[in-house]
Amino acid sequence: MWRILGKVAHLWPNKFYKLISKIHSKLIKFNHTKAGEIIIGDHILLLETVGNKSKKIRKTPLTYAKHEDSYIVAASFSGNDNTPNWYFNLFTSPPYITVDNCRFKVFVEEIKKDKTEFYWALLDQVYPTFKTYRERTGRDIPLVKFIKA
Repeated sequence: MWRILGKVAHLWPNKFYKLISKIHSKLIKFNHTKAGEIIIGDHILLLETVGNKSKKIRKTPLTYAKHEDSYIVAASFSGNDNTPNWYFNLFTSPPYITVDNCRFKVFVEEIKKDKTEFYWALLDQVYPTFKTYRERTGRDIPLVKFIKA
């Protein structure tokens, strides 16, 4: 279902996008990421950050690709021309992620542009719509690696 909706998510009003993300986060918390797998498919993690301005805890469901002992995510915002707020919140305080009902603190590493082709190939295997997002937006979508602390 989400693979279809993801192709038009960039057209959603920002408030609707935030509402869907909030509902998705609560479903994941309630059902240990199983709801996220039903909505989007496998490979969903829940990112917890502290808001850069609000200082509130923010929870964001993200599609990831596993590589060795790390989790790769894209700050795609469904191909929107703006970088998502969660990306900026990563650098405010150490984030946590929940994967397969395990919550842990992570180190954040931004993937350098000369290495993105390899990681995009991994992400595209998990969620092919990422390719559409890259084609749609006028910005370089940052890729981030989460490494268990």
